[in-house]
Amino acid sequence: MNTAMNALDTALGSTDPTTVLAGAWEALDLGGQVADAVTWEEDGDAFLALMAAQECLAARSLLPLPESGCPVVLEASDIQTGPGGLDPYVALLERAHRALADLAEQDVQLGEAAEHAAAAARSLAAVREQ
Repeated sequence: MNTAMNALDTALGSTDPTTVLAGAWEALDLGGQVADAVTWEEDGDAFLALMAAQECLAARSLLPLPESGCPVVLEASDIQTGPGGLDPYVALLERAHRALADLAEQDVQLGEAAEHAAAAARSLAAVREQ
């Protein structure tokens, strides 16, 4: 999973808008998978997990389809337990937010996608804060 996260991080930091958009698409897909996976955890907030998943989907619906690449496959064992276990995914969604916000000057729709990515990060961060 670290290799995939590093690749997404690199894509989000690219100077090529197409690469950034593809990286954001994949980061939001992964964020949604994580949110879905933790929805029914006994020690988490299912509502916030569902909100995170919805926000990821809403953001992705505003982005163009990636021209290349393949989705990151999440295994349940990839998600660490405990309060800090979601931190890498929250950080990835925050990076997607910043990358999309940087591109938002070019397109209002990307600004909306950035706001959804930020909301997803906030919701996911709060899932295990009980």
